[in-house]
Amino acid sequence: MKYLVSIFMFFCFSSFSQVMINEYSAANYDNNTDNYGDYEDWFELYNSGVNDVDLNGYYLSDKDDNLTKWQFNSPTVLNANQRLLIYCSGRNEIVGTSVHTSFKLHQTKGNEWIILTNPDGVTVEDSVFIRPCLTNQSRGRSTDGDPSWGVFTTPTNGNPNTGAMTSYSATPQYSLQLGIYPNPIDVSITANAGAQIFYTIDGSLPDNSDILYTGPVNIATTTVLKAVAYDADPNILPSFMNYGTYFIGVNHTMKILSVSGRESNNPATTELFELIAGGIQDEPFGTFEVYNSDGTLVDKARGEFNEHGNDSWGYAQRGFDYITRDQFGYNYAIQDELFNGQDRSKFQRLIIKCAANDNYPFSYGNSGAHIRDSYVQSLSQVADLRMDERSFEPCVMYLNGQYWGLYEFREKADDLDYTDHYYDQDSVEFLKTWGGTWVDVLTTDQATGPVFNSWNTFVNFVTNNDMTDQANYDYVKSVFNVGSLMDYFILNSYTVNADWLNWNTAWWHGLNEDGDKKKWRYVLWDMDNTFDHGANYSGVPNTGSDADPCNPESLGNIGGQGHIPIWNALSENEEFFDDYINRWSDLSNTYMSCDFMVQHLDSLISLIEPEMQGQIDRWGGTYGEWQSNVAFMKDFMLERCDILNSSLVDCYDIEGPYNITVEIIGIGEVQLNSIDIDNDNAPWNGEYFGGVDIDFSVLSGQFSSYEIASTDAYAYNPTDTDFSLDLLGDITIIFYFDAIDLSFVVNPVGSGNMTINGTGIPAYPHTQSFAENENVSLTSTPNIGWVFDSWSSQNHAFNPNSNTADVDFDVNSEDVIVLNYVRQTHDITFFVEPSNCNVPIDINGTSISTFPYTTTINYSDPVDILAQSSTQWNFQYFNSNFHINGNSTSLSQTFTVQQNDTIFIFFEENITFPITFDVIPQESGRVSVNALPQDVPYTEEFSSEEIINFEALASYGWEFKQWTAQNGEIIPVNTNLIGYSIVNSIDTITAEFKEIFEIFVPNSFTPDNGDETHDSFDISVFTLHPFEFEIEVYDRFGAIVFMSKDISNSWDGLHYSTGKEVPTGVYVYKLNILSAESDKIYNKNGTITIIR
Repeated sequence: MKYLVSIFMFFCFSSFSQVMINEYSAANYDNNTDNYGDYEDWFELYNSGVNDVDLNGYYLSDKDDNLTKWQFNSPTVLNANQRLLIYCSGRNEIVGTSVHTSFKLHQTKGNEWIILTNPDGVTVEDSVFIRPCLTNQSRGRSTDGDPSWGVFTTPTNGNPNTGAMTSYSATPQYSLQLGIYPNPIDVSITANAGAQIFYTIDGSLPDNSDILYTGPVNIATTTVLKAVAYDADPNILPSFMNYGTYFIGVNHTMKILSVSGRESNNPATTELFELIAGGIQDEPFGTFEVYNSDGTLVDKARGEFNEHGNDSWGYAQRGFDYITRDQFGYNYAIQDELFNGQDRSKFQRLIIKCAANDNYPFSYGNSGAHIRDSYVQSLSQVADLRMDERSFEPCVMYLNGQYWGLYEFREKADDLDYTDHYYDQDSVEFLKTWGGTWVDVLTTDQATGPVFNSWNTFVNFVTNNDMTDQANYDYVKSVFNVGSLMDYFILNSYTVNADWLNWNTAWWHGLNEDGDKKKWRYVLWDMDNTFDHGANYSGVPNTGSDADPCNPESLGNIGGQGHIPIWNALSENEEFFDDYINRWSDLSNTYMSCDFMVQHLDSLISLIEPEMQGQIDRWGGTYGEWQSNVAFMKDFMLERCDILNSSLVDCYDIEGPYNITVEIIGIGEVQLNSIDIDNDNAPWNGEYFGGVDIDFSVLSGQFSSYEIASTDAYAYNPTDTDFSLDLLGDITIIFYFDAIDLSFVVNPVGSGNMTINGTGIPAYPHTQSFAENENVSLTSTPNIGWVFDSWSSQNHAFNPNSNTADVDFDVNSEDVIVLNYVRQTHDITFFVEPSNCNVPIDINGTSISTFPYTTTINYSDPVDILAQSSTQWNFQYFNSNFHINGNSTSLSQTFTVQQNDTIFIFFEENITFPITFDVIPQESGRVSVNALPQDVPYTEEFSSEEIINFEALASYGWEFKQWTAQNGEIIPVNTNLIGYSIVNSIDTITAEFKEIFEIFVPNSFTPDNGDETHDSFDISVFTLHPFEFEIEVYDRFGAIVFMSKDISNSWDGLHYSTGKEVPTGVYVYKLNILSAESDKIYNKNGTITIIR
């Protein structure tokens, strides 16, 4: 994100700048030289304006967080429409028109810029983020000052930008990751649409003359697959190479190295295979891949290879040097912590060895153990000797896909990256002797003469001055690490190195005053010819296990660089001599004891042993012979351990060796020379010499006194905390300490535990004794549901502070140390969805209506939640990230808190519609809604999709006719007395009734026949409502014989106007009745017969 912001910021200013970055190359391997003849990274500034610009005061930088990294500090005029070349060499100078910045460029780090900043130190005039190019190519504006950028296969630095290509084609991609596969595989390769892919399977650099990809590549054996893409667009360059190794059916127990390369199609060209397999010395290019033992890729790069070794170069299995070249565009270093115990994770340079002159089976008549150099250098590191070593990590190697045997990664100590990383020394004086002596690891513009002069001046001072004069010796100590010289001589004498001083000797010191290691010190080089193995190139008097430890002193100025004369001169100084003898004793009692040296050898052999059979299968020899060679080393160590101390007595004016036993009564810590002795390793025993002062110091504890138990008499003050002894014989020294008791408590009980100096405590309170000033480390371990709160104490201060879970302190008095825990709490956050839902939720008995709502609850405490629906919102379900499984539709939830969580309560909006029920005509009936009779009109809110059941209830004199609905549907049919409807909108549902209105008209009557029945034409109307009545009766001629508007006025058979009886016969009537309730007219026509 940082880069995105920076890009935006820089572009804001760059479009207005007159001076702009026009072209750059961090890929300048061997194309363009600077004024010193060096191939440095460069970039070009271009003045696109009509006025000259003086760059004095402007800034340049490669980091977007340090705009003022380097400044033009003298007039530097860039004329209009002209260019200025800037070299990123680190020289930090301006000489005429040759401008060199203080920084260099790296095109593969992915975090570097070229930034031009105004003299105000803030305004960015122009910037460009550095993107990789292939070797010797550049990136620049398509034409001078153009906003578009391209790639130049032939850089135009200092000249007009022409011939730019658009870009590189996209790098091909593999369908399977690199690494180990148990069986053959098929690998698909993809690239840009329309691009052609070309690949190789022999480790060579692919181009369009190699295999054209047409389908998946079958890989049946270990193969290095390399591929490039050629785009259909001629303005797009071939891609960067994809490359890597597929290991088929292999099994390894250590890191795997795969190197491969052939740059040329000319088979006569010396390439990587010819270097490693043929021993033809050249500096070929190739790829370098590191894998873990399980086949996972660690890192890979493309770089340069070179010879490593002299005698061993004649073997069929050879080592080599490797340098990752950022200029090639793939990587700037192998990025991994390759070496156990070393805190370094970036390596531009590495040595790849195969045990050199200790190689098995090739060295010295198959006598190699394949471990000597690695062992000695590793022993020096473990013992923390005062030297620099080539760290060791074993690996197996493949060359162009072929198994090439057991190798080792080695850290290159003669390298500025090394000195800078470990000691902040990027400027050194470094000398090496191998037959002749030369200055190595040159810093920019460093001349060799002053380095030799610096060393020679020191040698002359030591050899021409009296080293018994303490002032002279103190000066020597101020510029020369005498401890490094001691350790260098002791280690080489102990291992009986026959190839040092005139060979394989390196020493250096730092020049940076702010860095470490400013005194001359030694570097271990090849340690193969040790333990009575190999040629005696140094001419030591005896290479056997009984060699005198003082033999080196007799070698004279071997190598011509004064190491032996320095040694002999310093040995005249009593302090130096005592320190040397005591250092020998300290080491022989610890890291150079028989037990430790054999144990350390076994530990390294265990690393390489699983791969030795593969090495033997590849190169010859037998497993038994190799084991015998390793056993020879062990026997040598054991024999040498047995005789060394007595040999020292023969060499020097010392006595013994005498046995020292150190006992500690109470709790405390003492130091014997450089060896720390405490309650864990006491009583301690070792052999030391008389004739030198042995130093003792009390380091910690409530010291009381010491006592010497010996048959010899010693004058001493038993309360001294620092003293020296010259041994007269075997001795036991007993140190007495008063212990300090500390009590440890956990509060509250059962909330957790603690460890004291790495040991867990099973029960509390716990009391333990300590020495005064003893450092105690404490670690808190809370039980489930509790968290660390603090440490408390009356007398002790905790480091870094009492609120830190892991602390330490120095014991000063009796005390109670309390570890305080508090209940672990978790935040439970409640959300209702949708967020506008305002339904209250009951949480642990409290009604919560504002959300989101967060409550803090102790671990394992219960949470009770109750949700309910409202008229507007219907509860749907609960869910959460942890405590509630799935979508729970239960209205109540109960759980115990285990961790932070978010509870979601989902509701669905209750969308309601008013539904009105009515009847037609009014008061003709009622409606039952969901089984409840309602007077009409009746309106009720119903939820969307809710089903309403209804029934028509007719009033007396009325009967149901049908249902009608304005919007909805009556189900099943609208003529059913009982129905239902599904709510989906506002609606009016009406029950239509019809009145009960029946008319009965007789078809005859018998007036005046004496039976007193049916004497009149009586019409009956059955209804509850008023009505209007009208009837007319006609004879057969259509004349009216009767009419009435009163139903009670029945026709008695008489003519309405004459009053006379009408004759027997058939008459026609016309009846009209108007219902006053419904305004409906009932018409009825028919005939009536009079019978007389």
